[in-house]
Amino acid sequence: MENLASDLISLKPVYNLIELKLEEYEDNELVLDTVHDLMQFFEQSNCVYHQVPNKKDLRTCYEKVRFKRFFERHFQIRSLEKSELELFLKAQLIALEITNDKIEVHKKHNYRYCYNHSFPLCKPVFLKLYGINDYYLFAIQEHLQNEDIIERTHRNTGRAPIMKDKVFLDYKQYGIINRLSSPMKHKNESEPFIYLPVGSTYISIYNEFKKHFDSKDKKDKKIISYFTFRRF
Repeated sequence: MENLASDLISLKPVYNLIELKLEEYEDNELVLDTVHDLMQFFEQSNCVYHQVPNKKDLRTCYEKVRFKRFFERHFQIRSLEKSELELFLKAQLIALEITNDKIEVHKKHNYRYCYNHSFPLCKPVFLKLYGINDYYLFAIQEHLQNEDIIERTHRNTGRAPIMKDKVFLDYKQYGIINRLSSPMKHKNESEPFIYLPVGSTYISIYNEFKKHFDSKDKKDKKIISYFTFRRF
C-alpha cells in the first residue's frame, strides 16, 4: 500500500512556476500542491458557466480569469482566519446579491457569483475559489439573511487554522536562522525598529535589496524571492 501511495505521488506533474507566471512564489510543497489541486480541478471540466442558457460569453471560468489571477486570490483566501473568511465572504455576497426593487420582502435570495465585476463565475468555480463546499456557503448565506454581518459563533472556537500557523512559524524561523532584521510586521522588542521613507513600497524596497545583493560577491548564494521578502 505504501508503494502504491509513493507511486501516485511520483506521478504528480512537474510544474514550472515561471511558465505559470508565478515566479515570485517559493518553489515549495505548499505552493506546488495548490497549483496541482487547481490544475486538476480545471482539467476535470468542473466549470458549468458555458452550459447556462442565453450566455453571450461561451468561455469557461478558467479561460476568463486565467490561472495566475485565480491562484493568487485562492492562495490569499486560504491564509485567512475562519472569522476573516466568513466576513469577507459575507461582504462579497452582499455585493453579489440580485435584488428586485419592486419586491419589498425577499423570500428567496439569489446571487450572481463573480471573481470581480468583469468576470462572472459559475457556482462550482466560486466554491473552489473560496475553498468551501455548498453546505458551508448555504450556512453563511442563511446566517447573513438572519443575523446580517454579525460574526457567527462556533462550537469549536479556539481551534486555530493549521495552515496559517505553519506558514507563520516557517517564516519566523527562517528569519532567525538567517539573521534577518525584524520589521514591524514581526517585531522583536530587542531589536531596533525599521522606519522606511514615505512612498516606499514592497517592490521598491525589494529592488533595493536585490541591487545590494547583486553588488556583493555572492555567486554561490541565491536571493530570496519577492514573495518570501514580502512575508517579512
